[in-house]
Amino acid sequence: MGGSYTSFTPNASTGVPTVDPFLWDNGNMTDLGNLGGTMSGGQCANNRGEVIGNSNLPGDQNSHAYRWRNGRMKDLGTLGGPDSEAVPINDAGEIAGSADLPTPDIHDAVIWRHGRIHDLGTLPGDACSRGRAINSWGQVVGGSSDCANFLHAFVWEEGGPMRDLNKLIAPGSGLQITNAFNINDRGEILAKSFPIGTTPNDDPDLGHLVLLIPCDRREVQAADSLVHLRKNPHLALGSNLQQM
Repeated sequence: MGGSYTSFTPNASTGVPTVDPFLWDNGNMTDLGNLGGTMSGGQCANNRGEVIGNSNLPGDQNSHAYRWRNGRMKDLGTLGGPDSEAVPINDAGEIAGSADLPTPDIHDAVIWRHGRIHDLGTLPGDACSRGRAINSWGQVVGGSSDCANFLHAFVWEEGGPMRDLNKLIAPGSGLQITNAFNINDRGEILAKSFPIGTTPNDDPDLGHLVLLIPCDRREVQAADSLVHLRKNPHLALGSNLQQM
């Protein structure tokens, strides 16, 4: 899965030949097509043979998320704005990403389920958000932002709303969790952080990676928080994995 040139002829709109997503299976490449533009790519696939990615529309001015299944590519649409982005898909066919709203330069994290888009909103005080990962339980993680830099990492699950991961970790970490990249089926979350008191910046050379691990039942003090591990919203800050 990825992207491949379909010819050697440059397009007037991009200056490069058309790129289509493809699926490689048993030694064969299948061209997945496009949504009318000349730049498209495959992003992720699941065990059901579904592929997601992003494709330019005719004119190459805008890009929409798509889902390819059984030989057909479907435009997943937006929240009323020009663009959308699909990032991961789970084996249930649920897709996390982001989509533009009608207000210029405003985008929200979304989940696509059964072909329909659902707006996950933002954290209080933030203008934008993006979904970055989804696990088999349909839990979504990502970042809420000022539309320029991620400020608060979030976790969302059915019933919502999204929750600020900074409010779910033990106090005294000295870190602000700004963006979550991945979540596994145990609820462990890989995220980016900055020391409290510094200004978050999405420069890849700044910040630290952290691992957030759901608390063991014995670590949770409040009786009403004693829930199944995968549903437990209380997270303990794991070890600092590496400096980015």
